[in-house]
Amino acid sequence: MKKLLLVGPKDSGKMTIANFLEGREESPLKKVASIVYHQKTIIVPDSYLESPWMHKHIIALQQSATSILFLQPVTAKRRSYPPNFAKVFRIPIYGLVTYHQSYTANALQQAQGQLMACGLKKVDLILDLSSENDKKKIQQLF
Repeated sequence: MKKLLLVGPKDSGKMTIANFLEGREESPLKKVASIVYHQKTIIVPDSYLESPWMHKHIIALQQSATSILFLQPVTAKRRSYPPNFAKVFRIPIYGLVTYHQSYTANALQQAQGQLMACGLKKVDLILDLSSENDKKKIQQLF
């Protein structure tokens, strides 16, 4: 069974994506302050990403996952990921910029730059979290 590790700052869409992948849009998953294992996803709370001493726990989670989604919302004003953080993982990492309905070119460029600064070679998807068609694109990555 494939498990996808969802990592991202606040308001990056981790729960929206998890609900979609888990087929739980009718009865959504509850947000909690600890790591949550579901059938297809592992959700990392944003507090783990914000706290440098918790990064080792995110790194250790790769043992339970087949790939990782690094999510970056266009609304983020500060750096979310440590420099070159992606380079410590041994499983595939996909970079996603997330937004709701619209964004500015400057905000998109900043979000993409943050993912590249954390060590990703490219951004794999720019995802409108309010679009059902866009959410289906996640499944095409895997």
